[in-house]
Amino acid sequence: MNGRDDELLELVGRALRAAEPVPEHVITGALAAWTWRTIDAELAELVFDSATELTGVRGEETARQVTFQAPGVEIEVMVIDDAVRRIVGQLIPGAEMTVELHGGDQILTSRSDHLGRFGFDEVVPGPVRLTILGEEGQPVVHTEWMLL
Repeated sequence: MNGRDDELLELVGRALRAAEPVPEHVITGALAAWTWRTIDAELAELVFDSATELTGVRGEETARQVTFQAPGVEIEVMVIDDAVRRIVGQLIPGAEMTVELHGGDQILTSRSDHLGRFGFDEVVPGPVRLTILGEEGQPVVHTEWMLL
């Protein structure tokens, strides 16, 4: 879509809302349906974060290590702050899967190798979470949000 298409959609949307506003119960139902779209995906729980361990002992050059667990999978992640922030990780047991990094306005995608290793470069600071996608592209596991 180009800018003119966006303008036309906005104009039509305003006209429809002015003529007949969407009832509150419809909006509530739509939001509830949106929430349930990933109900089948497991939530991987944060089980280890080196940022909370050994406070005062870690040096600035030490990478942050984070581990998430969900039924049947463990996700080990290392946050590396060099010239740019990078995330490298591994799925255990190893498997070739699509891994998404959600944060801010961006979704980065990586494909893990047969050992389950994946990585993301130039990660923006802020809250992020990982999503592991199944063969048909549906979310299988989401991690909890973590602050980088």
